[in-house]
Amino acid sequence: MSELQFPPLQTAVPSDDTVSENTLLRENIAALVQIKNENIARIAQGQINITAALVEQKWHNRHQIYPYRVKDEIYGAVLSEIISHKPRLKAEILARLEEVYQKLRDEETQTLSRTRALLENSYKTPHL
Repeated sequence: MSELQFPPLQTAVPSDDTVSENTLLRENIAALVQIKNENIARIAQGQINITAALVEQKWHNRHQIYPYRVKDEIYGAVLSEIISHKPRLKAEILARLEEVYQKLRDEETQTLSRTRALLENSYKTPHL
């Protein structure tokens, strides 16, 4: 994993009362935006490959990803239970799951192709 550089954020209000909490908040937000923009620029310039960038994003977003995994497991268990109690619904449930899966797969394919085109500087927007 690549090493990220983060500018130091102020965590405490200075003793001088002239700096308000709003100013401190604006400075911290500006620092976070700068970090985000530097990471995007680093990834877009091809300093790391696409796979490494996706793994890095997954690592940074792991707290958001975990609930989805739990939700998927619960959803799967519920569907399995429904199918075991009402086998006549199995074909309909599996058809709907396949339809949603194909839609998600198509969207992911489009996202990856656009990302690759952006990294290779060959992406042209349909609006230009």
